[in-house]
Amino acid sequence: MARRWDVVVIGAGPAGLAAARVVAAGGLSCAVIERMGPGGETMNLGTIHHAPAGAAGMSGGDFAAALLDEAMGAGAELVFAEATGVTGNGPWTVATDDEAHDARAVIVATGLAKGTLGLANEADYEGRGLSHCAACDGPLYAGKNVVVAGPDGWAIQEAVDLASVAAGVTLVVDGPVPAGALDGLDNLTALAGRIVGLAGDDGVERVAIVDAGGARTLEATGVFVYTDRRPATAVAPGSAARDGDGALVIDGVGSTSEIGLFAAGDARAGAAERIVEALADGENAGRAAVAYLHAMA
Repeated sequence: MARRWDVVVIGAGPAGLAAARVVAAGGLSCAVIERMGPGGETMNLGTIHHAPAGAAGMSGGDFAAALLDEAMGAGAELVFAEATGVTGNGPWTVATDDEAHDARAVIVATGLAKGTLGLANEADYEGRGLSHCAACDGPLYAGKNVVVAGPDGWAIQEAVDLASVAAGVTLVVDGPVPAGALDGLDNLTALAGRIVGLAGDDGVERVAIVDAGGARTLEATGVFVYTDRRPATAVAPGSAARDGDGALVIDGVGSTSEIGLFAAGDARAGAAERIVEALADGENAGRAAVAYLHAMA
């Protein structure tokens, strides 16, 4: 038998936890469904760069814990499960790998899927030199050379963090190299180009890159991939309007094209992919969901 809630939030990153806090503080029952640990990718950060007010100097893990405490303190409940689909037309049913959850409203805050290089042999190197988390795997490459595939601000932050442990870090940006972002780090360089090949018998050993000067090969044992990260919105109903990248299209208050379905953070079209904006997004969607359900009462 399905559990019943006023609001189900899918995703416990900054946007999802901010939304849950607002919903629960508004007097509504709220579940936050998360398949891994609360905090989303924030958990994987070292010191947060461009931190929100009050979070300066905090690690990603500590900041995520603070967000969780606020949401749970307001009355939201964390459910560890993987959401596999949302059906209905308001009310909704959120299916998970464990049980179903009925909700009068749903907020999708699922963030971005992990990046990909689009190479035929890419899967062969997952966990064998190919990574998506500097804080998780960076210590494995202490004193070694690594490559980070950009181009966004998240990749820059990861490259900067890796520079504190790796012998050398090369940030490969498929577009303009960011000016000033890498200043002061002698072991970190950036080049405009793209990764076109990985090679190595016992994991990644060589990285083939094409740039303005032609083809080149870098000796590196680790590649951290943040290119082609797309919104992880497959769980949302197919009827909900999306942009060309698959992000959910919303109005000014976070409502999607489906009544009672909201989106926040990197799952929504036009997201800035920064923690500060994700928090504001979540609060916005949370307020919209509360207003929607109060109007329905």
